[in-house]
Amino acid sequence: MLLFFAILAAVGCAVFNGIAAILEKIGAGQEKTVNTSHPGLLWRLRGNTPYLLGLILDLLAWILTLFAVHNLPLFLVQPIIACSVIVTLLVEIVLFRRKLKVNFLIPLVGILTGLVLLASVSITQQSTALMHNIRWAIILSPVVLSVIGSFLATIPKKRSAYGLATVSGLAFGGVSVAGRAIVFSHPYLRVLSSSLVFATIAYGLLGILFFTIALQRASAASVSATMIACETLVAVLIGLAFLGDRPKDSLWVIVILGIVTTLSGTIFIAIADK
Repeated sequence: MLLFFAILAAVGCAVFNGIAAILEKIGAGQEKTVNTSHPGLLWRLRGNTPYLLGLILDLLAWILTLFAVHNLPLFLVQPIIACSVIVTLLVEIVLFRRKLKVNFLIPLVGILTGLVLLASVSITQQSTALMHNIRWAIILSPVVLSVIGSFLATIPKKRSAYGLATVSGLAFGGVSVAGRAIVFSHPYLRVLSSSLVFATIAYGLLGILFFTIALQRASAASVSATMIACETLVAVLIGLAFLGDRPKDSLWVIVILGIVTTLSGTIFIAIADK
């Protein structure tokens, strides 16, 4: 039963993130394109209804993500969240009357196939304790991402949108990694003072900021696909290497095939939509 609810939480996160991307695209598009990573853009958007609704959905998705990653291996949670690009694409078609390209159907089928493969070898499992140096690398990485993202934001070209989406994906992947590494123990209020909790918040804020800037420069579908591909790959690899994520019956071949199939689908959508 716990497996079912954890998977359901990951699916809910995908739906919320997919819809949020569209709402944030609408809101960001109503502001002047910025060439800086200054959070003033987010401050100016505080009164923008579509954008605020998108942030609310992102917050709900964040809560669902923490529940999902605490009970499931990242190699299952992240590909499910990757399905948000499908939600984004479908909503864009309805709202903006974009035509669904025929060559999008194959990667969509590939994404779903990859998810089925990953789900078939997944079981509920808790994270293993982090090594000290890995823990600090996770905590301090937001500083590195903020520097890289700030530089990319100064490049006023559409191509920089995908660099910003990449940094955003790394940040959102950090949310999942840090969230899975958090140890929930009595008294639970002590968890709020954990450095990993603050790292999770920092990753989330950076992800939202750079994702918003990227949305001003390219379509929501392509930006989301690029972001999710990076988010998925990094989180899955870290989960396998450092957090003790393991497939049922050691079926690594199925895990690799599922990850490659899912990521190939999202990357193809990003490239085809440019």
